[in-house]
Amino acid sequence: MFAQTRQKLSVWRYLAVFLGLIFSTAQVFGQIPDKFTNLQVLPKDIGKRELLDAMKNFTSSLGVRCQHCHIGEEGKPLTTFDFVSDAKTAKQTARVMLRMVQVINNEHLAQVANKSVQVNCNTCHHGENRPPQPLEDILFEITATQGAPEAIKKYYELREKYYGGAVYDFRDGTLNRLASRLSTAKKSDDALAILKLNTEVNPNSGMAFFFLAEIYLEKGDKAAAIENYKKSLALAPDNMFAKKKLEELTKQ
Repeated sequence: MFAQTRQKLSVWRYLAVFLGLIFSTAQVFGQIPDKFTNLQVLPKDIGKRELLDAMKNFTSSLGVRCQHCHIGEEGKPLTTFDFVSDAKTAKQTARVMLRMVQVINNEHLAQVANKSVQVNCNTCHHGENRPPQPLEDILFEITATQGAPEAIKKYYELREKYYGGAVYDFRDGTLNRLASRLSTAKKSDDALAILKLNTEVNPNSGMAFFFLAEIYLEKGDKAAAIENYKKSLALAPDNMFAKKKLEELTKQ
């Protein structure tokens, strides 16, 4: 009985949200003029529905509101906005980005075999105002300036906020590449700390343990290297590099 009641309440909540979206869209649709001026990238004969869909795509992809590009106040009717003005730099930047997208889709991607591939605002922005910097680069900069502990702290902060989305790549390859860059920069201790983090958050990754074994070998700890090569092979038996390294070390 209680389950049925909760189910009915959920249905009513969903219906209320759905109707709210319909009425909200209808209200916005009624505030849009029939004719548009100063369209420089979008088609000059674009319809109201198409324009509204385009604007919704922009705002959701960048995580912004109308006043990001247009002159107006949050919460005020759209009829009070100055959509014609080019005063805001963000609007001018948006035009540049839109032209870039058109060139990529129409002149470059149109030539590839899979012609269904298209780029759009969300390809780079993922709901952020500015395209987010790659996670690997963020952590490398923090490690170089503040040390691995601060980079690891930042990693957990971003993981808690963004994990499961498309803003940052939390797969094991990101931390493996970061460790390789740190190793090349002669920061083996920092690389070791990052790879230990990788095996903690990605315990089923054979490559995470392979790279950890590599850094241990680089630091001269053969016992730890052997241990982690074995863990790598247990998770990824087809890793011929790990198998070869393990054979060499055990023979020695």
